[in-house]
Amino acid sequence: MATEVLVNDGGAPARILPFTAGSAISAGRMVTLGTDGEVDQSAVDAHNTIGVAMVDATSGNILPVVTGKGVICNVACSGTIDEGKLLDVTADGVLITGTDATIAASGTICGVAMTGATLSSTVTLLPVLMRN
Repeated sequence: MATEVLVNDGGAPARILPFTAGSAISAGRMVTLGTDGEVDQSAVDAHNTIGVAMVDATSGNILPVVTGKGVICNVACSGTIDEGKLLDVTADGVLITGTDATIAASGTICGVAMTGATLSSTVTLLPVLMRN
């Protein structure tokens, strides 16, 4: 597995569910359920993310997705991330620090950073407390 569930207290409604990938998806990316019933990497400021891809998948293959609140898992992040900051989706299902505008917009925040990092131009898996 390229990413893993780090903490789940057992009482939180977090689950790992199988979905069909609608396109190539990288592990640790936020995913969105499409109208065709397949998941794809979430787009910028996605209001409808359902969880995090557990492994890499190609179109048509089964993809386990971690979904729910109260679970900490490694999620693809980019940019400068400060511990405790709210995170929003950018292109291709990657999380970035949310801006005041995205924090004010209902439904765009996907998680809370559990550690901080400056990632320059790279995408790195960081532990995130999921809020979706």
